[in-house]
Amino acid sequence: MAVSIEKELTILGQVPGFGQYLSNALRLLVNGVNNLGQNVAVDPNGKLPAPPAVQQLTVKTNGMGLVHAVINDSNPISKNLHYFVEYDTNPNFSQPHVAHLGVSRTMHPITLPALDDNNNPQKFYFRAYSQYPGGDPGAPVKFGGTSPTPVNPGGTQAMTLIPSTGSGTAQNSGQEGGKGFGEVLIRPSVTSAKRTA
Repeated sequence: MAVSIEKELTILGQVPGFGQYLSNALRLLVNGVNNLGQNVAVDPNGKLPAPPAVQQLTVKTNGMGLVHAVINDSNPISKNLHYFVEYDTNPNFSQPHVAHLGVSRTMHPITLPALDDNNNPQKFYFRAYSQYPGGDPGAPVKFGGTSPTPVNPGGTQAMTLIPSTGSGTAQNSGQEGGKGFGEVLIRPSVTSAKRTA
């Protein structure tokens, strides 16, 4: 929502002498703030609404560990909408790894291990969403729909990924997936409890 003080500027413009100059100067500032907010996708008065959910996420693998994902979003959008892809070995995305795609809807191909540290097969689940920098994230859309489709990266690489620590202002535990830039403006620092002797 744009800053609007036109009523006040009209009254100020009627003040003899300097009124019209001050009114015009403030009008230029208001227009600048509103234009800046529109271009960087923030609301000068608060928070933008979450964008609608993207329509589809497509994921493919070459069977040797290389994985590629593409988002389809045909919603009406404004400049500076960002996209995120998350992946996890848990279909509930309890601690997903977050890939920030910026304004691109195409993720760079990544290599994922088909086996964990104990050489047990592991599959990955994917989901995607969008977010304006000045608003909340849209609802995530899973690859495969309501029941996510597991992706077997293939290959012989073995590694259990280090647990994710999330993104943005979400908790550093990584257990608040689907947050993108975050839902709060500032996350307070996390202090560890002091030891008592």
